[in-house]
Amino acid sequence: MSQTDAAAAERARGAAIFAQPDVVANYYARQPYAPAAYEALLAQVAGRQRALDVGCGPGPVARTLAPHFEEVVALDPSAGMIAAGKAADAGAHRNIRWVCKRAEAFETDAGFDLVVAGSSIHWVDPAVIYPKLACWTPILAVLGNDGLFPCPPPPCGLAAWADFIRRWNARVGRITPPGWGEREEVRPPAVPHEAWMDMAGRERFRSVFRQSVADFVASCHSRASWAPAVMGEAVAAAFDADLTDLLSPHANSGLLDLEIATDLCWGAPRATPRA
Repeated sequence: MSQTDAAAAERARGAAIFAQPDVVANYYARQPYAPAAYEALLAQVAGRQRALDVGCGPGPVARTLAPHFEEVVALDPSAGMIAAGKAADAGAHRNIRWVCKRAEAFETDAGFDLVVAGSSIHWVDPAVIYPKLACWTPILAVLGNDGLFPCPPPPCGLAAWADFIRRWNARVGRITPPGWGEREEVRPPAVPHEAWMDMAGRERFRSVFRQSVADFVASCHSRASWAPAVMGEAVAAAFDADLTDLLSPHANSGLLDLEIATDLCWGAPRATPRA
């Protein structure tokens, strides 16, 4: 298998995890992006006609953008995610058009004032999607917190949180790099496929989010590493019990005060990558 084919297969395997019913069911619990990140993002956008949310999942970004645009296209290859997004929105935003399709297969005759992607940017083929984006929009924005993980840690502290992740990475057969999790990055990291963007800016935003211990545990099962189908029922149950024991002493009336960090990177998508 060529390197290109191997990369495509890895992207397909990763993307398929987010169509699994258990991952879809737990995705509601993912911590939100910092509100200030949206404010900064919208300040970069001159037009407010159309926006595209690539890999929308259950639509938290699409729903946030909907009051600011005439139309928001919420695009995801998972029928389960699209159904969850429609259910969560419950018809509140009639200007969201939900589309179940891979980003690489999506076509449109109209442009977008803004295209937004979150962690889904990891799973698209840049050689296919970026030439399309270069024709469609002047601004691509990437929202994320994966580059920071495991920071900011939950209230148990970074040492305990990193130790927990190392133990469970080993339990599910994942390798933790040496020195990982010892300190937080000072600067927002490069976004995936940054060679395909003419970067205009990057910034990190912080906020506090209150969440129950149960929902924090559920949020972990919305990630590729700890998808319930990957872990198996018995291992997932042990993971839940271990994480609940770690976090419960730090909860106030069952709620954790979580520091949320969101990296925002934006710029013009390129039809060809920089050398």
